Amino acid sequence: MDFYKLYKLDSCEEFENQWPQVIAKYDMLANKHVNGLYQIKHFWVPCYLRGYFFGGMTTTGRSESINAFIKRFVSSHISLIQFVKQIELSIEDVEQTQSHDTMLETYKGSSLRTLSPLEDQAHSVLTPYAFKLFQEEFGRATQYSVLQENGFEFVLQYYKDKTSQKHIVLWDGEMTTCSCKHFEFWGILCRHILSVFLHKDCYRIPTMYLLSRWCRETSLMGKELLVLDGEDLVDKEIDVIDEDCFVHCPPISKKKGRPKQK
Repeated sequence: MDFYKLYKLDSCEEFENQWPQVIAKYDMLANKHVNGLYQIKHFWVPCYLRGYFFGGMTTTGRSESINAFIKRFVSSHISLIQFVKQIELSIEDVEQTQSHDTMLETYKGSSLRTLSPLEDQAHSVLTPYAFKLFQEEFGRATQYSVLQENGFEFVLQYYKDKTSQKHIVLWDGEMTTCSCKHFEFWGILCRHILSVFLHKDCYRIPTMYLLSRWCRETSLMGKELLVLDGEDLVDKEIDVIDEDCFVHCPPISKKKGRPKQK
């Protein structure tokens, strides 16, 4: 239980402070495996990774599901030409599935759970998959209490548990961030930021927090992105460099085993 709480911490500082305490509690100071894990903490501890965009993919389960999907179309016995053709078929399958979901949504009617303008805006822009993620966060936004408000800084906590972890949200009316780093990691606003939006009577999500990665193709019409020096993105429609939409690449993991001798 202690290691699970350690693993779920938002702050790297809290992790560094509590790691020695947990290790000492279970008398594992001399454990080589535990010391090895600590040395590579930047590659497995969530608080060190949540500043990078992963689209929520961190577990092997997701990679296994992707492998299972690809295996529906390819095998180890096909040629390279056949492989390329089969990959094209798999892409078409994904596009057909998306079109089918969109059609079902159209005929079933609105899937909005509230009359909130925030949910309505997200529904009109995000893909069905991304909107479900947004709805899950938005539905839990009302479960957090604003304990402190100091200018642009808000301290939130789950309303039922007074001993639960506190989250710090910064919101100046235009730009926002949360200590949980959910947006940086998923690309979807977290329940804590949405709770502050509701608290401050904000009725529209800033467009910079509706990433093109999760938007419908129709919602991207009229926008053109230019790549400058391979890094900076400039939105011609608003003529503003949107720094919060930059995607930070995950850290490169070190190779295992001994280097090959030439």
